[in-house]
Amino acid sequence: MSVFNACCIIDDDEFFAFKAKRLMKETGFCENILCYRDGQEGIDSLIGLLIEDIPFPEIILLDLNMPQKNGWTFLEEFDNIPKAQVKNTKIYITSSFVSPENMAKAKKYEIVEDYIVKPLTAESLETIITSKKGV
Repeated sequence: MSVFNACCIIDDDEFFAFKAKRLMKETGFCENILCYRDGQEGIDSLIGLLIEDIPFPEIILLDLNMPQKNGWTFLEEFDNIPKAQVKNTKIYITSSFVSPENMAKAKKYEIVEDYIVKPLTAESLETIITSKKGV
């Protein structure tokens, strides 16, 4: 049995998404994983879940540097979704860049739980489990 019912990866790096999905399944982190290649596809699809009254993913792994709509623009739009509809969701920024500026900017968003430097590891997932479940 998985720790989380549904998670979402929003990242244009297909290799990262593939490896993250595999790691999530291998570790029992999550079975149902949605993947989107950019912020536009991600926000459109997630809003579609709300319209269809489908439960929202509990965890979103969000890259910052993507085509069409980057992670920052995604966060701005996501921030407009009524809080009651996303109250059980936390976003984790996943980036290859260790940037104090980006880390500080990410903390300004209440929905952002943490900033994870790629690659994603089993330890990263354990940190998410601990912070989300209050273990």
